[in-house]
Amino acid sequence: MGGLTLAPAMDVTHACVRRRFRHASCCACADACPVQAFSFTDAGISVDESRCIECGDCLFVCPTEAIAGITPRKRFLCGETLVGPFTERPPGVNELLLWHAQHRVRFISIDAEQYPDWLLAIARLNLALRRRGEAVWAFKLIPASEVNIARRALMHVPREDVRACSAVPGQRALRRAFSAFSEAEIALDAGTCVLCGACWRSCTENAIRFENAELVVETGRCTGCGGCEAVCQHGAIKVTQTEGTAKSVAIPAYEAVCRACHRNFWSFTPDEKQCPLCFHHQYGMRNTGCC
Repeated sequence: MGGLTLAPAMDVTHACVRRRFRHASCCACADACPVQAFSFTDAGISVDESRCIECGDCLFVCPTEAIAGITPRKRFLCGETLVGPFTERPPGVNELLLWHAQHRVRFISIDAEQYPDWLLAIARLNLALRRRGEAVWAFKLIPASEVNIARRALMHVPREDVRACSAVPGQRALRRAFSAFSEAEIALDAGTCVLCGACWRSCTENAIRFENAELVVETGRCTGCGGCEAVCQHGAIKVTQTEGTAKSVAIPAYEAVCRACHRNFWSFTPDEKQCPLCFHHQYGMRNTGCC
């Protein structure tokens, strides 16, 4: 049929940390999904599209924006007030935080008896806002004559004072909105780290980077994907989901020349004489010849 286009199927793209790194353990989408549409396999992750109810919760927790084929729910605003019609199931805290930051929502007009689950969601949101030093949401009654909450309001009915829109989803959006706050802790063991570069090359957020002869760890950028931990062969890095003030740590490094293989390397110790490969080699040097 001419002009007919089909929406793309729901999928988890190769941006997914589980598809990028074999030992990644991220399960944010599965933890958030109310219908268990996501499952983990040897190949990484699979999606049962028949289960999906298109709530969009996964979009707001995915650390790498890897989920495609669905869009966030549209909701209704009257100024700085979230109004009906409301979905039976409330959004998660991350989505509500982004409504707060992106659309400057500060109030909600809702029937407490009809939507008790929404009240719990707003309570969780306000706790999260307090931890971030933000103003909490309050309840603001808008008379029914001003906002149509009938079923026909689900269809497009032009109104000057009410607009339908959605929040831009993702952990990256959350990090931009609350840059002074961190939801992940990156613990680096400098005594075990050999500055091989695997962690900062795997980090898509630049939360771990090597610059100006320093290894910089910036938790305010971290989305908690755990890719750096998955690729570290020395177990020198650990990412945990912990809320707190964003921190930036810079550990100085020193360039040296290995006395065994005569190659340049970086070390946290200024007087290091052997590169990590030669230091761990059985004969005190790496084999630079052909096998």
